[in-house]
Amino acid sequence: MQKLALTSVSAIVATLFLVTACAEEGTGTETTSTAVAATGSGTTDAVVENSAEQKSIMDQPVDFSSAEAYAKTLESIRQQDGDKVAGSIENTIGYFMVYDLSVKRDKEKLMKKLNGKTPNEILGMRRR
Repeated sequence: MQKLALTSVSAIVATLFLVTACAEEGTGTETTSTAVAATGSGTTDAVVENSAEQKSIMDQPVDFSSAEAYAKTLESIRQQDGDKVAGSIENTIGYFMVYDLSVKRDKEKLMKKLNGKTPNEILGMRRR
């Protein structure tokens, strides 16, 4: 009986841990593109919001053409999406410096390779 209870509790704890981990990974990436408002006359008006305002910084191409542009880009990511996301990008860039053989630990080559990619694409490159 105790063995069954211990197994059940372990399964529940593991499930809660995995659900929490998955929930944290997916935050901040959803955007809405339209809002629909119903009027009293029975017609519907679609209100389309400006896509430039709605687009997250994580979906916009970044400028890694110089060290100043790199610092400015990371600072804007830090302000808009927080320290955790900016730190994740910095860690990914450090990972590429070590493990991407095409850049041969040359930061200029790496910045040239990453220039114009979105932060989401950069993080996705590491996951491959």
